[in-house]
Amino acid sequence: MLAARGDCVGSKRYRALRPILVFCLPAIGDFIRCHSAVQIIAETFPGHPIDVITSPLAAPLARLMPLVRKAWTVEKHWNPGLRERARLARELRRENYQAAYLLTSSTKAAFVPWLAGIPERIGYPREFQFGIVNRLPAGWLKTFVAFGPRKTRLVEQVCAIALLGKQPAEEKQLPAPRLAVSAEDVESWRRRNGIDPARPVLSLYTSDFENMRSWPPERFVSIARHHIERGWSVWLVGGPRERKAAAQIRASLPEAIDFTSTPDIAEAMQQIAASTAFLGVDGGISHAAGALGVPSVLIFGSNRSYVHGPVNEQVTFIEPPISTPSWIVNTRGISEQSVLEALTTTVRKYPRSA
Repeated sequence: MLAARGDCVGSKRYRALRPILVFCLPAIGDFIRCHSAVQIIAETFPGHPIDVITSPLAAPLARLMPLVRKAWTVEKHWNPGLRERARLARELRRENYQAAYLLTSSTKAAFVPWLAGIPERIGYPREFQFGIVNRLPAGWLKTFVAFGPRKTRLVEQVCAIALLGKQPAEEKQLPAPRLAVSAEDVESWRRRNGIDPARPVLSLYTSDFENMRSWPPERFVSIARHHIERGWSVWLVGGPRERKAAAQIRASLPEAIDFTSTPDIAEAMQQIAASTAFLGVDGGISHAAGALGVPSVLIFGSNRSYVHGPVNEQVTFIEPPISTPSWIVNTRGISEQSVLEALTTTVRKYPRSA
C-alpha cells in the first residue's frame, strides 16, 4: 500500500514517492468532476505525483488542473483493441505506478492497469471485475443495488472511490473541482484578440437548440440584448455543436461575438476565464465555468441540477417548476426575468476584477 500521510516519512517506501494513476471519465464535464477525487488523493498522499488518463477531448484540461502532473489519453468509451491497450499498458509499466484509482467502472479500462502490473487497482467492481480490481472501497456491495429515492451525484461517486468508501469527516466538505488559468495567460489572450479588459463580458453557452437541455433562442437573444444595451460584451462560447446556435443568435444580434470556432479547448478556457459572468445550460462547458471560478447562472431541467450540475459555490441554478410539462428535461418554464435576476445577484455576490 501507499504510504499515507502520518506514515514514517523517513521510510524507504515513502521516499520513493511513486506516482499514482487516476482513470478519469471521458466527457468534459465528467472529467472535470474527477478533479475532486484527485484533490482527495493528493491530500492523502502528499508529494506523490498524480497522473490522469482520459479521452483526447478532455486531456488538454489536465494542464489546467492543480495537482495533476500529466495526462495519458485513450479513445472515448475505451474502444481500442487489445493490441492498443497492451501498448498503453507497456508505457504505463515504465512509469512504476504504485496504485491506480478507477473512477470509471468500465472493464475495458480496468484491463489496462492490470496489464501494466500496477499493484493496487482501486474501484467498484460494477462489471464484476474481481481480481482485475483488487482493492474494493468499503460498502462496495451496495453499489450493485439501487435503493432509496435520492440519487448520488457523480462527484460523490468518484470521491467515494478516492476515500475508499469511507465517509469524510463531518467538518470537511468534498472539494469542488478547480481549473486554473493564470492572469498572464488571460491578459495575453485579451491582447491577441483586441479585448478591452475594462468592459464587462457575459459568456453564453447554449448547446444545440435542438437539444432539450437548451433554452429557447429568443430568450438567449433577449438576455444578450439586455446586457449589450448596458455596455457589456456578449461572447458565444462552445465548439462545433454550438456553431449553428451561435449563428442563429448573431442573425438577431450581430453585436455578439462568436468564439465557437476556437480550435483549442485550452483557449476556450481562457475565453471563459476572461468573462465577468457566464450563462449556460447543462453541459461540459458549464462545468468548466464553475471550476474556473466564474460567476455562473445555469439553466437546468427540474430536479436535474443536484445530480448533474457543478458543485462550485459561485454557481446559481435556475430550474422550471415541477408542474411544467416535460419537467424532467425541458427548460421552457424558465422565464427571462428569473435569469436576469439570478445573473444580477450572482455577479454582485461574486464580483470579478478585470
